[in-house]
Amino acid sequence: MTVGKTYEEDDPFAFVGVRAAPEDGRDHLREMALAFIDEFRRMGWTDERILAMFRNPFYRGPHLVYASRGEPYVRRLMEG
Repeated sequence: MTVGKTYEEDDPFAFVGVRAAPEDGRDHLREMALAFIDEFRRMGWTDERILAMFRNPFYRGPHLVYASRGEPYVRRLMEG
């Protein structure tokens, strides 16, 4: 029995992970937070709804930023 799907090399639905090296001097948490903010704004979410997502541990990426940098940091990113 095969578990999961076998992906073709050019399958657009294949899972692709990219590791960001912390040695390159960029603030990866900031970039990740800005990407989340931009993505959900484009989907029509309000700033309060986006902030609620950052507060919610279910959303691991946004919550990582929130837990490590704090709500004022996330609010500043949303304003900028």
